Amino acid sequence: MNNDCYNIIFIGRSGCGKGTQAQLLQKKLEEKYGAGSVFYIYTGEHLRELTKHPELLTGCLVDVDVMKAGAKAPDFLAIWCWAKEFIHGMRKDNHVILDGSPRTKFEAATIDEALMFYKRQPAFVIWLDVSSKWAYDHMLGRGRTDDTPDKIQNRLSYYETYVTGAVEYYQQESKSKLLKINGEQTIEKVHEDIVKEVGLENDN
Repeated sequence: MNNDCYNIIFIGRSGCGKGTQAQLLQKKLEEKYGAGSVFYIYTGEHLRELTKHPELLTGCLVDVDVMKAGAKAPDFLAIWCWAKEFIHGMRKDNHVILDGSPRTKFEAATIDEALMFYKRQPAFVIWLDVSSKWAYDHMLGRGRTDDTPDKIQNRLSYYETYVTGAVEYYQQESKSKLLKINGEQTIEKVHEDIVKEVGLENDN
């Protein structure tokens, strides 16, 4: 923890439970520090918002080539999503949870640069480690309309191509602390492990 604020990044395969765990951690932090104390940023939400603007070429391309295809968004778009949130929402006293980014080594390094600018280094990087089969079964079972077998496979394939590079960056180059969490447990147990690893259970 730096400057009495938690700075937490969630990373892992699609379907590993990042969003669920990020929201549980947000609730935990707000119980301790008050409502509104957490600055929660979800990259996917901003990408989906772009698809609601077909008058923009960007919105059309994100809709067809990213969301409907189950493909990775270009780095510049992902960075735009969280960077504009940082610019408008970062305060000296808020805890930060970043969900849905980074998905490449380049994006991870850019996040590190931003956190250094805001004097927020080092951050905790929560790596929810699950197998490809576990993630596939989980996404197929949750019943979302965009969770078709082909789209799920596309999302899982770009993990191996891109996201593993971000994980290696956090392991070998970043000042942020990578915390490997077994994601193939109950939601409650995963949350318990995260709380323990970031030291939140003992934080007064």
